[in-house]
Amino acid sequence: MKDNQKGDEVELLKGKYISKYFSSSTDLLQELNSVSKSFCLAKWYSVSLHLPTGKTHSCYHPPAHDIPLDELTVDVNSLHNTSYKKQQRQKMLAGERPTECNFCWAIEDQGNVSDRAYRSFDVYEPGLVEKSLNDSNPKPRYLEVNFNQACNFKCSYCSPHLSTEWYKEIKDYGSYNLSNTKHNDLHWVENLKIDNGPDNPYTKAFWKWFPEVYPTLKTFRMTGGEPLMDKNTFFVFDYVKNNPNKNLHLSITSNCSPPKGQWSKFLQSLKQVEPSIDHFMLYCSLDSWGKQAEYIRYGLDFNILYKNITDYLIVGKKHSLTFIITANILSLPRWLEYIKQIHELRKTFNKDRQLIWFDTPMLHDPKWMSMKLANAEMLSPLLESIKYMEENRETSNNRFKGFKDFEVDKIKRLYNWASIKLNYQDDILAKKNFDLFFAQHDKRRNTNIKDCFPELTHFIQECRILNE
Repeated sequence: MKDNQKGDEVELLKGKYISKYFSSSTDLLQELNSVSKSFCLAKWYSVSLHLPTGKTHSCYHPPAHDIPLDELTVDVNSLHNTSYKKQQRQKMLAGERPTECNFCWAIEDQGNVSDRAYRSFDVYEPGLVEKSLNDSNPKPRYLEVNFNQACNFKCSYCSPHLSTEWYKEIKDYGSYNLSNTKHNDLHWVENLKIDNGPDNPYTKAFWKWFPEVYPTLKTFRMTGGEPLMDKNTFFVFDYVKNNPNKNLHLSITSNCSPPKGQWSKFLQSLKQVEPSIDHFMLYCSLDSWGKQAEYIRYGLDFNILYKNITDYLIVGKKHSLTFIITANILSLPRWLEYIKQIHELRKTFNKDRQLIWFDTPMLHDPKWMSMKLANAEMLSPLLESIKYMEENRETSNNRFKGFKDFEVDKIKRLYNWASIKLNYQDDILAKKNFDLFFAQHDKRRNTNIKDCFPELTHFIQECRILNE
């Protein structure tokens, strides 16, 4: 394994201690913009596949689109190179901004570095920009796959097509009745024609396609549902163990609390697969800390999760851990505490390399959980965490213990994004739906949002008054 992982490499520039990941991602923008100011390598060399529903997209920002079966029967590469995606690439080459990438355009219009830079750098190698210009059927360097919707959690912002527990709840109680819609309506879910079975044509195509793209993969990531509840995840571990790829970064996105001894099975598989890869990353989905995290991610026992991740940190050899904090309005009250806990874990476990990471994707949907609903006081934990991170920056005398410049930049970017509010009508509708959704949420799950989030008392009351 390389001594450093992405973001570990640092340099002194004009007396300032910066990470090469941040500066390199920013520098790459110049090369991307030399093609066009909307060009993004992720559209060519990054792909996320949702096999149960037969959908794909280039990263988690654009909505997933259908993989046409008529295209797939001709060429399994259509798992990635759909005709629709090719159209978006042509727009980028022409300097047009694809509408599906509006998240990045909004960030850039604020003067910030968007994920167009970061996601491009994640797949980058010298010469790849030039290669992409004439590559009509590129093989991905970053591949993410969801094999199954099976999950033992039903997180507040999730839905039945990504969680079997959510599906059971909707079967038992029906959809959530909101101001303008029936949320997670079962008819909508059934129209997706979810197929978790062995005869799913997309899963069959994947296993035919995977050996073709595996040798040149830089990153392979499995998500869910909960991937440790699906046998295909362990088929991948076996394949990689028997087909070493010393350049591969293998990873899973997990709730880190799978049932029936699956965590022990995972740790055993990790030991077996590590000799065949460069690095293993565990992405731990966790949106707050302690009891508030348990509320958001219904089914979570925080103490079990904490034990599981510390066992993982001890057992692995070529491994790291990234907390995925889906930034939503319920994440705000304990945001600073979460950042401080990450700091403590770094001080405990990071010795000669970076083991503990975090990322903060913004939640866009459902709107009633968006940080954009928060007022200035509610957003203050973000500012407090920025201050704390800047006071505890990583330095040459504090390697791997503090916070990196691009991490501080991401929280600043998050704060700037959340500070731009929804239009008046959308804001009112979202707040009404916040009240309606969590009233039904608490009744169905025997929870109490007011008791769990006393810091949001005034906001919760504001939303209630709008409906009264």
